[in-house]
Parts: sequence; C-alpha cells; structure tokens
Amino acid sequence: MRASPPTVVRIALLALACCGSWPPAASAAERSASYLSALESIRAEDLRRHVEYLADDKLEGREAGRRGGRVAAQYVAKALGELGLAPAGVDSGFFQPFPPNYRNVLARLKGSDSELSDQVVIVGAHYDHVGYGSRRNSRGPVGDVHNGADDNASGTSALLELAEALTMLPEPPRRSVLFAAWDAEEKGLLGSKHFAAHPLVPIDRVVAVLNMDMIGRLRAERLTVFGTRSACGLRRLVSRNNQGPGLKIDFSWSLSATADHYPFFCRDVPVLMAHTGEHEDYHSPRDDARLINNAGMSRVVRLLFGVVYDLADQPQRPDFRPKARRETEATRAALARGGPRPPDRLGVAWQPRSSAADGLRLTRVLYGSPAQKAELRPGDRIVRFAGREIRSGDDLRGAVMGAENPAVAVVRRSGSPEPFEVTVELDGDPVRLGISWRTDDAEPGTVILTHVIPGSPAARAGLRSGDRVYQIAGRDFADDAEFAELAKTLPEPLELLVERNGQLRAVVLYIRSEPPVKAA
Repeated sequence: MRASPPTVVRIALLALACCGSWPPAASAAERSASYLSALESIRAEDLRRHVEYLADDKLEGREAGRRGGRVAAQYVAKALGELGLAPAGVDSGFFQPFPPNYRNVLARLKGSDSELSDQVVIVGAHYDHVGYGSRRNSRGPVGDVHNGADDNASGTSALLELAEALTMLPEPPRRSVLFAAWDAEEKGLLGSKHFAAHPLVPIDRVVAVLNMDMIGRLRAERLTVFGTRSACGLRRLVSRNNQGPGLKIDFSWSLSATADHYPFFCRDVPVLMAHTGEHEDYHSPRDDARLINNAGMSRVVRLLFGVVYDLADQPQRPDFRPKARRETEATRAALARGGPRPPDRLGVAWQPRSSAADGLRLTRVLYGSPAQKAELRPGDRIVRFAGREIRSGDDLRGAVMGAENPAVAVVRRSGSPEPFEVTVELDGDPVRLGISWRTDDAEPGTVILTHVIPGSPAARAGLRSGDRVYQIAGRDFADDAEFAELAKTLPEPLELLVERNGQLRAVVLYIRSEPPVKAA
C-alpha cells in the first residue's frame, strides 16, 4: 500500500476549529464530603418505595386527566414540598394546569450564585402512563391496569431522589434547578410542549434539560444517553460522572420527537435523556414494580446527580449546537467507517503464516517502494527491523510505523549462508504511538481514534478504534495539533486518559521498551 493523500482525518497535525468548551467535571476524588454524602443518599430502597407507590394498581395506570393520574400528581407535589423546594407552578402552587384537565408538577431549588441563579437546569420526567390501555397505545391485553413501573414511574422516582439529594447539599449549585414532572406525555408530549410554549421560566434562561424516561431496567450494565451532541463537551461531562457507577454507556446520535426533551431541543436548548431500553413489557400490564432493577436504577441516578450538579454549577453555560439537528446514527456510522488507514511506509506484502523462527517471508515488493529501493525481494525473510525481532505481521507493522530513518532490516535470503543487514529509507515520518485519529467539534479537547496499527504501542496497550483520548501524561490539550506535539515529544511511558463507552481508564503506552514484568 502507498501513503494516502491528506484528508480530514490525519495521523499528524490537523487544525480544526472547535466550539467553545467549558471546564471539565471534578473527579470523584475532588468532590467534597457533603457532595459525596448527598450522592450516597440516592438509594435503591428509596427508589423502590416511590416506584411501588406510583405503579400500584390503585393508581389505575396513572392516565393523564384521570383519577389515578391526579393522585400521582399529588404524591409528587407533596414529596417535593416536603423537601422544602419552592412551588414553581402558577398561582404560587406546584401545578401548571393545561387543557383539557392535565397538569405538570413544578418545584424549584434556587441557585446559590446571585448572578447565575436566574438561569435554570430543568430535570424532568413524565409521571403519567396509559391507564387501562387502548388499541392505540397498548401492546395488550387492553382493559387491565397498565402500571407503567418502568414507563415512567422509574423516571419520576429518580426525579424525587435527585431533588432530595440536591437539597441535602449545604449550598446549592450556582444555577437554579427546576424539577418538572410532566403530564400527558403518553398523549403526545403534551405537558412538556405546553411548558415550552408557555414557559414559567424564560426559555433563554434554561441552560439545559435532563429527561429521564424508562431507566428502571438496567441490563448488561448498559445505559443509553441521548443528546450529548446538542452542546459541546456533554459526552465528556457524562463520562466523568460515570467513574463511580461504571456503566457502559451508548451515546446515541438520534434525537426524535418521542420524549419530553424534544420540545426544548426544538427551541435551541441543550438536552440529555437517559434510558435503559425498551423491553417486552413496554406498554403492557406486565410492566410492574417487581421487575424493576432498583440497584441498577440507583447507579443510573447517581450518575445523573453528578451531571445535573455540574450543569448547574459550572461557570459557563453550554452553548446549543445547531449541527445536532442534522446528525443521526447514520452520520455516526459513516464517520466510524471514514478515515484513511496509516500509510504503508515500506511497501511489502508477506506470507501470513511464516515460521516465527525464520522471520517473516515477503511475498511481494511494490514497485518504486522503499523496500524495492533497498533491494528487498519476494522470498526474503525479515528477521529484525529497526532493532525489533519480527515474528509476525503485527511485529513488522509496528516496527515499520515507529521506525526513524534510516531503518535497518536483518534479512535471510535463499542462497545467502548468513543473515545480512539492509538499510531502508522509509516513506513519511514515524508514527510514534501507532494511531490515527479525527477530531469532532462536539467533543473539544478530545481525539477520537480511527485506526490502531497492529503491533504498535497503542495496540499492545489495548487501544481500539473509537476510543476517545481526553488527556496525555496528565495534561489536557486544546486541539489535535497540541495532542500531536505532546505525543511526539513527551518521554515514555506515556499515560493516556481514555474513554470507551462512557468508562474512563488510564492506559500506559511503552514506546521503545516493554512493560515491566511483575514478580511476586
């Protein structure tokens, strides 16, 4: 293979304008004792208690406008009031009525900063469900109570636990937090649409909206988070708050008009939504409290507590990112397939199953390549390259990509009694870590790996395509040009802070040396 022409995705320096970033979330170790105490107040048994009440048959499926729905609204308002939160509805009450007979439940925690407290983070979840079901909204059987434990007693219980945890802090975050239990979501997002059209807080003061819908069935540790591309840096913020919960997060690029965050997204407000996925009990009488994974839900809510706190407390508000309107899962898939593979600096092909003892047998030498200019031939066996023993194709790839010029190959050739040295002038510059990457204006201060060269330091450390690098040697970097310079010049071993599926880990790369052997 020959080197590919320069493109948007590169191995070396690439200048890319990113939208403004804002300070990263504090690590778990940097949180105060009072913060950690509030976090730990979010408990599975408390979430279970709320879900069991809201998903009891006595509430008849909480249909909007019906008796059970009104009982649920009273329960939520009473719980928020008992926490000392201020009513944020109409007429100094907790309710925002809207036609024909529905009502949102609203309460406010005032921010601690005199300049920022008029800005608001909305934490929302719909509390209604489908009652006894109908042919329009039920998977059957119709006529039985559809308790909606996951949809969405789970999100409503999370809202109450987040409210309680935030009120436990000795000082609230700088911005205010508006807790919103939406009504009539099952009838077409009517509650959130009504608020967005008749806001009791000016929309331009709404910093972000977090929506929780069906978070009670955590399976295989997986949580889906929607909306991280609606403002710059949201994926990193979510991931940093996942250090304790340790969930595997799918960051979806899809944003559709099917949940209560969407009316705010349409009004240029950054949004996030947490969701543990649909299941066979969705919109059926089988969605009962006994099937809720309360321990898993507590992990989700603890993650969201950190997200809400940081959104409300960071000095700079996240700016809405209009490009998110045009991005879909198809966009993500196309980017994942894009980007050139690193250039072939040598210009050879080899026999995949060459005997390790005899070196790697070449089957082809490309015309005009560095290998041909160095007079390598098909049938030659490369025993060493740039000081590295060659036992496999991965060994050769890694050695070639990281080698300085000129490189020395030790070769066995038929008819030559002893191995001999060949000096090669390789194409291009060495790729020290063995990675290529792209950048993304939704993720400032991050590089996203597009290819990891087999046999390279990055491959040996277990890095994969799609991994995000947030730091190198403990340092943040402004853009990929700064990252490239640090990667090129910092001494080894190099420690990278890497995010994969929302989980952060430190990865150590040994460039010229091997990892130390641990002995008991």
